[in-house]
Amino acid sequence: MINENTIMTFLIVIAVIIVVLLVVIIMLIMQNNPNRNGKKSKNKTSYHKVSMPSIAGLNLPSQIEKMSKAEVLNITKKVYESYKIFDYQKMDIYELDKKEWHTWQISFLFMMFKNSQEFFIPEQNKIFHPFLIKASANDMKSFLRGLIKKYENHVDTTQTRDFLCKEYLWSNKDISILFYFLANYKNY
Repeated sequence: MINENTIMTFLIVIAVIIVVLLVVIIMLIMQNNPNRNGKKSKNKTSYHKVSMPSIAGLNLPSQIEKMSKAEVLNITKKVYESYKIFDYQKMDIYELDKKEWHTWQISFLFMMFKNSQEFFIPEQNKIFHPFLIKASANDMKSFLRGLIKKYENHVDTTQTRDFLCKEYLWSNKDISILFYFLANYKNY
């Protein structure tokens, strides 16, 4: 037969275990939540900053490389006018993957960046898809790195303008990224 002292001891041990578990759970929750100042705890890893991509060494078609900054800007404005007509801001994200832009057009956008020319675009939230508006500076730099790599790996810049105008390698998403980047990269 179990006496009253044994039952009391057993209940006290259970109570102590429950209290210890509650303290441990509270400590874990506090460790994972921001502290009172809104800062993350020191145990969290810091967010890695992506460096600005460089295209100084990117080979573009020689005809474009020889153009003045004003000529490149004027042609880029014409490409942008075509871009705006399609209203990509309202498209489904998967529709943005359609390849509808040719290398000659894209080369002008890369030349703008190579010349360190910003491209002003007002009311960007009415022009660009939400995935771009919500993208971080790191995301944008990573997107651009991917496009530079694609250009380096798939474009033969020694080809003629006519050939490059028929080379539809670039999606609606690609040109959107380039225009958004040109409009904002000096903020990164």
